[in-house]
Amino acid sequence: MANEKKNGSNGTCGYTEEAFLVHYAMRHGTVDGSTSHFHDNYELYYLLSGQRQYFIRDRVYRIEKGDLVFIPKYDLHRTLDAGPFHERMLLYFKDSFLDHETGEDEQLKNYVLQPFQRTVPVLRLPKDDRSEAEALFYKIIREMGNKRPGFQLYVKALVLELLVLVSRCAEQETESVFDFETPLQRKVAEISTFIRQNYKNPLTLSELSKQFYMSTYYLSRVFKEISGFSFIEYLNYIRIKEAQSLLHDSDLPIVQIAELVGFESVANFGRVFKQSVHLSPMQYRKMQRIRT
Repeated sequence: MANEKKNGSNGTCGYTEEAFLVHYAMRHGTVDGSTSHFHDNYELYYLLSGQRQYFIRDRVYRIEKGDLVFIPKYDLHRTLDAGPFHERMLLYFKDSFLDHETGEDEQLKNYVLQPFQRTVPVLRLPKDDRSEAEALFYKIIREMGNKRPGFQLYVKALVLELLVLVSRCAEQETESVFDFETPLQRKVAEISTFIRQNYKNPLTLSELSKQFYMSTYYLSRVFKEISGFSFIEYLNYIRIKEAQSLLHDSDLPIVQIAELVGFESVANFGRVFKQSVHLSPMQYRKMQRIRT
């Protein structure tokens, strides 16, 4: 899950269980969500005030007051600074949370997960819907702060109400067009897309620089500056995400999976996988099979 480095005053409150987390934060000063991550939780991010830059999958989005961000499981993302102050709500939940709270009603579960399948992961709420959503967010914040008897159950009920509300909003609203703010953001999106499409190949900065007519130094600096990731961080995360799918969905030997996702040695694959997932590939496969 996300960690944020901060320099300045802030206020927070939250509530967490194994399959569920909701967290409110108000930040003053420089804040850098510099821990890059993808995870097996769904993530819903709502900006109550201020501005943020959010790198999601392969491009940067400027997030403004009233914007909802939907992060599916295993999508690479990172928040970046865009101003001296912001206030946000963050919700993580696993499939098991929805299974439990919806009584394993597949139709309802699929409905509240629909917004996480959007091509554009940001929903800019209209004023009326924003007021209704914020009323629910502030009820959740108040419950987490006061911790009155039964607050845990009430928070979950409010979260389910919120998920249904935002699913309705997403269903009614067409996907917004988010233009690139600078030519460099567009170029980094092109580079990210190229990496995602060619991660199986032995990609290097030198090859990318030739492909995009940029010096290796300039490409490396710009990619890091815009996305928050180094080239090798981004490439490895894409490869590890694909490896997770193969470990879960196939019986292929680990050495073959390492080769299929672009690693030249199974030793390097195992090292990078453990750094990213905190489990070895074999441990990850065993855990996924226990869960299913």
